[in-house]
Amino acid sequence: MDRLLNNPWIMKIIALLLALMLYLSVSIDNQDTNTILGTSKSSGTGTETITNVPVEVFYDQDNMIISGVPDTVNVTLEGSKSALQQEKLKQDLEVYVDLNNYGLGEHQVELQHRNISDRLDVKIDPQVVTVSIENQQSQEFPVEASFDKNQVKKGYKAGSAQISPETVTVTGAKSQLSQVAYVKALVELDNVSKDVNEQAEVVAFDKNLNKLDVAIEPEVVNVTIPIENRSKKVPISLEQTGTLGEGIEITDLSLDKDEVTVIGEKDVLDSISSIDNIPVDVTGISKTSEVKVDVPVPEGADSVQPKQVTVSVNVKKLDEEEEEETDAEETSVAEEEKDGKKSFESLSVSLNGQNSKYKYEILSPKNGAVRVDLSGPQQQLRNVTRSDIGISANVARLTPGEFSVPISLTVPSGIEGTLSTKTLRVKVSERNPSDEEEQNPSEPPEEGGNNNPDEPSDPSDNTGSNEEDEGNVENNASNEESGSSSAN
Repeated sequence: MDRLLNNPWIMKIIALLLALMLYLSVSIDNQDTNTILGTSKSSGTGTETITNVPVEVFYDQDNMIISGVPDTVNVTLEGSKSALQQEKLKQDLEVYVDLNNYGLGEHQVELQHRNISDRLDVKIDPQVVTVSIENQQSQEFPVEASFDKNQVKKGYKAGSAQISPETVTVTGAKSQLSQVAYVKALVELDNVSKDVNEQAEVVAFDKNLNKLDVAIEPEVVNVTIPIENRSKKVPISLEQTGTLGEGIEITDLSLDKDEVTVIGEKDVLDSISSIDNIPVDVTGISKTSEVKVDVPVPEGADSVQPKQVTVSVNVKKLDEEEEEETDAEETSVAEEEKDGKKSFESLSVSLNGQNSKYKYEILSPKNGAVRVDLSGPQQQLRNVTRSDIGISANVARLTPGEFSVPISLTVPSGIEGTLSTKTLRVKVSERNPSDEEEQNPSEPPEEGGNNNPDEPSDPSDNTGSNEEDEGNVENNASNEESGSSSAN
């Protein structure tokens, strides 16, 4: 081993190998380094776009009005990823424009930025803007309330709004103030039925209702909107029209609603007390059925609710009527008493509010009589008589024609009553002079009296008459005595 190491050729070869290895090692390291550096440079840069960055404007706010500067811009940053990451963490990027050294008029101004690292490239979109600088002016404008009248509950109406204060001060450039066409207090309504009182934002608009960027003082006002009730419930009545087929008779016309709501102005509503004589065409009806009838809108009113009502038309064939009627059913009331129940047959319906100019004929129920079914404590029912039951129909508002009128029932406290029919069919007609004479017949002249007032009375005639009268009295007395004795 020592001999090999002492051989100069062996040492030269070893030295050559070591030099070769060192060369290869350095060459490989340089290639790796270049590859690594190239990749780092490529992957270590990037871009970042920040949107909606607010723009700050510096100017004489007391005397100048600025327009043309956008509220926000987009900023694109480009540079190393580490610098971008740092900028994200800072979040103090600012974009601004300084107009303090600019005069009145229009100017092309470049937007500036600050608080951004010098290692980043910055692009602002837009970079240059056209700015208008004008003197600031103020002017007073009246305020009007703006709201949707259709957002008021049906049957109600929004009155005139009251605003406090009634005027506001609008501040802006002269060109802006010249565009102001409306200054409105915006009020939101949602199916309201009572007075509205709220704070409303004030906004200025041009003639095309575009919002103007001006200052308004005060920014809100108090708005009061009175909500008026424009509805009234009134009763309705029917009038039968058309012709029924032979052998058919209507026993009852009844409504699903006794009242409707009329919508209109107050003075019109005050003049409306009912809607009468709604025509019901019964032509072609041969069996009990339901008919939809339009409710007419009274003159001067806006509308009625509901617009239609349902009429139940009850009919029967004449050959199916019950023919077995006893004298007892016509002249007396049959009472049926069961456990907790009691019925009264053939109770007459009285007509209230009759007008002396009219005649009233009850078409149905037959004979103007109904059955009443009572229920309640049995002991209390035993004491109930027909005189304790009140059955009536109000005909005060009826005019000539045929009508269905609701029947009212009154029973003692603690007792429940049910009518065999809820409506009365009545015919109203004008009285003839002959009817009035029958109602108030003239008195004939007294026997033995003087029929001619122009001729004086004859005392002798009176004497004879008196004697005859005395004779008649005596005869009547004797007849009464004989009648009494025969009765005994």
